[in-house]
Amino acid sequence: MALFCCGHELPKGRIGINLAHVPRDFSNRCPSCQLKTPSGLIGLLKNLQKPTTDQQKARDANTNQFLVTFAFDRFISQRKTPIFQARLHEGFDMFGETCYILLDRKQIASFSITTRGRWGIDITKQIWSSIGTAVLKANGVYDPIEPAKAEILATLNKMIDLMRDRAASIQTFEQLEIIYGSASTLRTLRDNVTSGLSDLENGLTKWDTAGK
Repeated sequence: MALFCCGHELPKGRIGINLAHVPRDFSNRCPSCQLKTPSGLIGLLKNLQKPTTDQQKARDANTNQFLVTFAFDRFISQRKTPIFQARLHEGFDMFGETCYILLDRKQIASFSITTRGRWGIDITKQIWSSIGTAVLKANGVYDPIEPAKAEILATLNKMIDLMRDRAASIQTFEQLEIIYGSASTLRTLRDNVTSGLSDLENGLTKWDTAGK
C-alpha cells in the first residue's frame, strides 16, 4: 500500500481496497486523517462527487456506498467535538448532496438501515432531511421561481415552499421518497410554466408589429 505524507498506510483487506478509491487531497493525507477535521471531511466528499479521471480507478456502486458510510461514521462519531459542532449543519448538507449524487434510492434505503442501526433514528432523520434538501436543490426547486411575487407563479411557488419545509422535517424513508417524486414533478411544472411565459412574452413583443 502507498505511504501517505501523514505516515500512515491504508489498512489491509477489503477496507483498504475500498479506501484506495478515495481521491488524494492536496496534502496527500490518508483518508482517516482527512476525516479528522471538518474541512478535510468536506474536501473528501467534494472529491468523491467528481467524476473519476483516467488516472483513478473507477468506483462501482458498492464502493461508493462503502465510502459514504465510512465517512459518515467518522463524521457522526466526532460530531460532539467543538470543531465539528461548529460546522455540523454544513457537514450534514454535504453528506446529503453526496448521497444524492453517488447513491441510488435503493442504496440510500440500505444506507439508512445501517445508519439507524448504528446511530439511532434522530441521526437518520437528519440525514434524510439533508438528502431531501439536496434533491430539491439539484432539481432547481428549492427556492421560489422568479419573479417570486408574480400571480401566475403563486401556486407553484407555494408548493415549492411547502416541499422545502417538508424536506426539513422528514420522519421516514417513505417521506424522503415523496420528496424525490415531488421534486421531479415541480421541475417539470417549472420548466413548462417558464417556457410558456417566455412564449407569451415573445408574442406580446411582436403584437404592435403584427398589427401594422
